[in-house]
Amino acid sequence: MLVVGLAVTTFIATSLVPMPGASLSAASQEPAAVTTGVREATWSPDGKRLATTWFDAIWTMTPDGKDPKRVVPAAQGWAAERDPAWSPDGKSIAFAASTNGSFDVWIAPAAGGAARRLTAQAGDERWPSWTREGRVVFSHRPLNGTWRLESMAADAKGDAVVLTPGDAAEWQGSVSPDGKWIAFISDRESEANNDADVWAREMTAASGQPRAVRLTRAAGVEGYPTWASDNARVAFAATRTGTAGVWAVAVPAGTTGTTGTTGTTGTAPQRGRGAGGAAGAAAPAEVLASRHFGVPSWSPDGQMLAIATFTTSNPGYNGNPNRNDNDAPTAFAGANQFALWRVLAPRAVDEGAATIAPASTDAARWTSAFDQVWQTLKGMYYASGPSAATWDALRDKYRPKMAQVKDLPGAEDVIDQMIAEQPPIKPPLGPSKGVVASGHPLASAAGAAVLARGGNVVDAGIATAFALGVVEPDATGIGGDGQAILFLKGMAEPVVIEYKDMTPSRIAPDNARLFTPTGGRTAPDGPTVANIPGVVAGLDLLYQKYGSKKVSWADLIAPAVKLADEGYILDEALPTTIAEGKDAFAKYPEAAKIYLPGGKVPKAGDRFFNKDYAETLRTIAKDGADAFYRGSIARRIADDMTANGGVISLEDLGQYRAMERKPISGRFHGNLVYSVPAPVPTGLQIVETLQILDNYVPRAGATYANSADYLHYAIEAWRVRDGGARIADPERWPVDLGNHLEPAHTLDRFKLIDPKKVYSAAGGRGGAASGDGREASQGSEDVRHVETGTTSFVVADGEGNMIAFTQTLSTWGGNYYVSKGLGFLYNDHFRGGGGRGGGFGSTLPLMRSSSTSVPTLVFAPSSDATGRYGVAGFAPKMAVGAAGNAWIPASVYNIILNVIDGGLSAQQAIEAPRLLIGGGAGGRSNVQIEDRIPRAILADLEARGHTFTKVGRKGEVKFGYAAVAVVDVGKQTVEGGAEPRRSHGTASPGR
Repeated sequence: MLVVGLAVTTFIATSLVPMPGASLSAASQEPAAVTTGVREATWSPDGKRLATTWFDAIWTMTPDGKDPKRVVPAAQGWAAERDPAWSPDGKSIAFAASTNGSFDVWIAPAAGGAARRLTAQAGDERWPSWTREGRVVFSHRPLNGTWRLESMAADAKGDAVVLTPGDAAEWQGSVSPDGKWIAFISDRESEANNDADVWAREMTAASGQPRAVRLTRAAGVEGYPTWASDNARVAFAATRTGTAGVWAVAVPAGTTGTTGTTGTTGTAPQRGRGAGGAAGAAAPAEVLASRHFGVPSWSPDGQMLAIATFTTSNPGYNGNPNRNDNDAPTAFAGANQFALWRVLAPRAVDEGAATIAPASTDAARWTSAFDQVWQTLKGMYYASGPSAATWDALRDKYRPKMAQVKDLPGAEDVIDQMIAEQPPIKPPLGPSKGVVASGHPLASAAGAAVLARGGNVVDAGIATAFALGVVEPDATGIGGDGQAILFLKGMAEPVVIEYKDMTPSRIAPDNARLFTPTGGRTAPDGPTVANIPGVVAGLDLLYQKYGSKKVSWADLIAPAVKLADEGYILDEALPTTIAEGKDAFAKYPEAAKIYLPGGKVPKAGDRFFNKDYAETLRTIAKDGADAFYRGSIARRIADDMTANGGVISLEDLGQYRAMERKPISGRFHGNLVYSVPAPVPTGLQIVETLQILDNYVPRAGATYANSADYLHYAIEAWRVRDGGARIADPERWPVDLGNHLEPAHTLDRFKLIDPKKVYSAAGGRGGAASGDGREASQGSEDVRHVETGTTSFVVADGEGNMIAFTQTLSTWGGNYYVSKGLGFLYNDHFRGGGGRGGGFGSTLPLMRSSSTSVPTLVFAPSSDATGRYGVAGFAPKMAVGAAGNAWIPASVYNIILNVIDGGLSAQQAIEAPRLLIGGGAGGRSNVQIEDRIPRAILADLEARGHTFTKVGRKGEVKFGYAAVAVVDVGKQTVEGGAEPRRSHGTASPGR
């Protein structure tokens, strides 16, 4: 997720996002890209110089960019300097600097010299602003806390004083020139999630609480308020109905003791914005000053704004926890990012706009970029643990090389070399006699405890699944669905247990309560969008037919009951989901009771309970799956749906059955691959792609991260698949795979790959079975910021027994709805769209849903042709699955390639860079990649016609949440891989 400032919360960052079509950092008539590397700029009190954050160091220069001088000539052990603020006398500059991954406020002579630390609190201190009395106001965010405004004497005598009343977040404070008021951004009294506005509050009050006034009231989050010298206007960055830029608002007359002069001459559009201050009061009119979106600073004469531009993107929330929000180094910025502009404002929009180009550059920016990358990854992955010392050693090895760097490619090459040697983020598990890898360490521990008691991999998977419904309730639970692919020693081949959810029987295309006129569903969430859940039935079928019976059904559920009843300590994952879906959770009282205790988003470190869910699980443990589909729980579900607009009936629940299905199979480099069949298309997708790539013979040890040719063929094998397969619920539609798995067909597709350039199909690529689209938008009109919520987990033992699961609620948080007293979230898998079209796969009553899930098993060639392990000539090798929407098949594909061709261990394969292959304009290949593949390899492929979109920061592991177990039946051991991209953990019996 791209953010607006180092160490700014994801909440702030994701809200300052230009809407599609918005003008950003450059006007449309610009003849060329402009990049100057400036993040912030602020005027000196006399207007003669600007203090800027230039390539992450504080400099001063003249307003036309001349005479640049670094304020602190040699950085004092920090990775980045930000947020300069002049003292009222112009002799000092306060700024924020990052040390060991967090920010503190420092003060340095404006003329240059050593800095002294002002703050050293736990967490971050940012955005200093001076009072006339010599105090510095700053924003402080404690560890796992929210931003609040504090002040401290500039001489550091005395403790910090908290200025923020109550517990609402406040940040980016800016003291008015007369020192009487402070403007800031806050989410207090916000009407929606991801909404915060510009406020102003008295610094002191003669009696009682200081007065406060709300200056804006509009959707989204404003940012970076700055005062005009007349104390009557505040400029800020915001997006308004598709227009991103810098806006100005007049402070209401009398608020600050001014005449309320607005200075809003010219032709800039003005917009009234709801209520400001007291409810119902008219908000001050806003004036668009510039379409250059960025951090503004008003000149002392009030006639000009300096704007340091930035661009942001909103990739959508896909389960990525908010663990760290450091910006990428400015040195890595693209064109039209961090350009410095001056505009006459507020007059006609962008009147007198001109760029300011600093006169020279500083080679130290490359070392600063290195330090920021290293420190960000240190804070995220290597602050402690067995790999911390190795990561420290890599800094010592590669940092000296930055002194020889002359340009950005050279700097990136050095950083790429360091990242290529990254030590494990999570410790590998194994070799062991058995392993469980799942979305949460507590769930994995529950499964491993079952193995230790003599249960088999099926028993352990059931215990893990129920526990995940408690500790990862935003992704899975008994209100969702799933699939499992199972191999037990002695089977002739694996079996798929399919328990996808089903549409209710009472859906009708002309039901206006469910469908819009164009066929989309009418509600984005709530009871009307839930399908009939399948998880309990699927786990029951697994237990009844394949469980060992050495551990009872009730004992398999007991760990989940205990976790729900006694609670568990949260990390960042679930709170991030709840924060993203706060508005939706708040709409439904039972959901709000559990997920917004006390009306607040829980924080990492809190103990999280769900006692209603514990009682529901106790009933299932006592009365079996029948309780959910035909017994007391079923009746409560049906009654609640009837009372609250849902469609699921008691009859719908009573008819549900999990299914056994034959897997799809194929070959890849001598290995036998089994994956899931209809109603999902992704098993065919994976197997077909691997069979196409089977015709390519890579060099030994080649991976897509170290070989340009391998990466090219891995991408193209995915892209040359053709469409035409017909896959949907086989009980409702005739499934036809065509010739997609025939060796002759996949060889023909392979021959389309040109080793020197990308493939471009005439008329565009097919791909009916690609599954690249979002689960949450297939056939639906609603646009969701939050993407699909899924979990995947595997269990395997040294004898070759393996099972891989994928379970989902569809969206992270499902439908955000909880029936009274039951405690679990439902899926939101009910779709509209196809219900009226009548084409293949369109929505029908009692139809099983599709998705991108693809749990997969791999068998390696074996000299034993007797079928000792059940599959003649092959031995169990790997169980793998993934979560994360389109990243699900991508991640499974990536991991299989890394294990089979790259020879990587389970943990190495999990932590290897991920890539998501998609189409591009004009037949070009566009690939989303974690920024961990060397620049030289990407440059090679760009020359062949590929394009790449980097996700996350340099070195960060970002998307796709996988689980993998790699078996060695010869040694009767298994290794597990724990996913560092989310909360995953591995466990084995006795550990």
